[in-house]
Amino acid sequence: MSSAFSNRVFDFSRDDPPRLLLEGEPEDLFRALKALPAWTARALEVADAALALWASNAHARHRDREGLAEIHLLIRRLQVLHPVENEPPELDVAAYYHRWNGMAALVENRAHLLDRHDPATVEQRTHMPALKRALADAAPRQSVRTQELLEHLGLSKPRLSQLLALAEAAGLIERRKEGREHWVSAAGIWCRSDDIAKSVAKAIPFVGAFNDSGMHVPGKAKLAA
Repeated sequence: MSSAFSNRVFDFSRDDPPRLLLEGEPEDLFRALKALPAWTARALEVADAALALWASNAHARHRDREGLAEIHLLIRRLQVLHPVENEPPELDVAAYYHRWNGMAALVENRAHLLDRHDPATVEQRTHMPALKRALADAAPRQSVRTQELLEHLGLSKPRLSQLLALAEAAGLIERRKEGREHWVSAAGIWCRSDDIAKSVAKAIPFVGAFNDSGMHVPGKAKLAA
């Protein structure tokens, strides 16, 4: 999502609101509403649906600080553009604004949460270096089962859960569930190719060389203990 003008016309008369929301951008919506002398029932309906969709998407995207700020600003701009006291009472604009205040608080809180969990700071916390190494050693597999991390790090389940929650909030890991298994994989700055290459080289050293064709001439190799 970008705040740049897309030059699309946000047409409130269209009969396909989902397509309208998918094609439109926040700035398109603001430009269209700015052209209206006051709210209409249709404009309120479409704006409400757009804000709900965009706020939800920005909240769900991985560390989308810019997207969160964009939606928060849009909500405040719309409320200033059409003050509730100037709107027809039969439209109950105040109820919409109350709902949008909730959306604004949600994205604002999420943004503050991201600000407090700076990845470079979080990765220095206790047990984080060990977690990073465990995930780096699993680079060929990409993911590690939570049970393996319990055994590798020697932590209790509650302590590991807290550790993973903090790492996830900082964008250092991603978690997923497949059946009854819970998996963890590196994300963000922990996914840098040079880190992975170093961890793999450390875990699986080899002796040998490359010939002129780029083919590896194997020597003796053994897994690191």
